[in-house]
Amino acid sequence: MKLDLTRLLRILAITGVFILIFGAIVTSSIKPPNVPEKIWNENMVLGDPASATRHFVVYTDLMCPYCNYYAKLVQDNEEDAKTFFSEHKIAYEVRVTDMLNEGSGVEESLPAAEGAYCAAREGKFWDYYHHAVETLFSVYYEKGIGNSKTAPKIEDMDRSFWRNVGKDIGLGSSFKSCFDNQESVEEIKANTLRAARAGANGLPTFVFDEFTTGGFDPTWDWSVVKEMYSAGL
Repeated sequence: MKLDLTRLLRILAITGVFILIFGAIVTSSIKPPNVPEKIWNENMVLGDPASATRHFVVYTDLMCPYCNYYAKLVQDNEEDAKTFFSEHKIAYEVRVTDMLNEGSGVEESLPAAEGAYCAAREGKFWDYYHHAVETLFSVYYEKGIGNSKTAPKIEDMDRSFWRNVGKDIGLGSSFKSCFDNQESVEEIKANTLRAARAGANGLPTFVFDEFTTGGFDPTWDWSVVKEMYSAGL
């Protein structure tokens, strides 16, 4: 039977198109996510966003005791946490808000966030964050103040508390200027609104890739946190 060359070329062309479409689908399904584009503030990230294939996010407020119980547990198990993030190529981002100020009128949450953002400008966010949490525990929580919804409220805190956290970790005039002039307020307000739009309507909110959950019980231990992380893999 004589081969119809025109028909053969048409078949080959159609087949080639399907191969290209299938290849594009397969490629897009295995292509790692562009994690750097998802980062809000690279100074508030553990891990390398450029090489990360997963993005874990915690929405927090430094005046949220349940957020800080979680943060303290991570701090107490820092090496294990860093190893986990490294092994699984995770960029772990803490997104500090003043959600309690905006939603519940807890005025101290704004200067708390200001201190964190001003420290981040100096590349010292993690030092500030860790020391802030430790100071809250030693000054208030361990005395039964401000450590739960039913505990006595923190009533003697002013802006100097958060300025002194920066001073304690060696931050100088640039931090003081940023903090005293409230240079980070606009960014904090914008990110708090972004957090609400992203679904962070409670504190803390955890978004570990496709696994999302909220709230934290102070009685939970590190194994519970590891289970939460594993759910995001």
